Amino acid sequence: MAEDLLSTIKDEKLRNASLEATKSGCILPILKEELKSKIQLKRFIQGQDEIDLTVPSPTKKVHVEFTEEELERKEKRKDQNRKAAMKFRLKEKEDKVRLEQTLKELKRRNEELRSNVRQMEEDKAKILQLINDKSKRYMT
Repeated sequence: MAEDLLSTIKDEKLRNASLEATKSGCILPILKEELKSKIQLKRFIQGQDEIDLTVPSPTKKVHVEFTEEELERKEKRKDQNRKAAMKFRLKEKEDKVRLEQTLKELKRRNEELRSNVRQMEEDKAKILQLINDKSKRYMT
């Protein structure tokens, strides 16, 4: 049924865009064709010449043979990159271990200081109690 509808389209470019849209399930080819038509119409109304809006097909990659020297340089770069990546990962690991050790030491030191503060607060309370007891004795 869709093919019957497509056969009624007189504009070949629009028909091709419709076929492509039907195959791909995306309306982008139709939208592109509509945009091209609008641009051409606007140019025609302004008295300008028609422009060629065809998009060149992508060129195929040409297989290039590398010289022995180029292959050696490529392999050398790969090797250097591999070594640099290993060095970076090792340094990162060492930094992580060092930071974990520092964190552990700081937590231990923090707990030690908190313990000292608690002990000093207890000592202070005892001293204040002694002062209060002594002052009561002198008052009486």
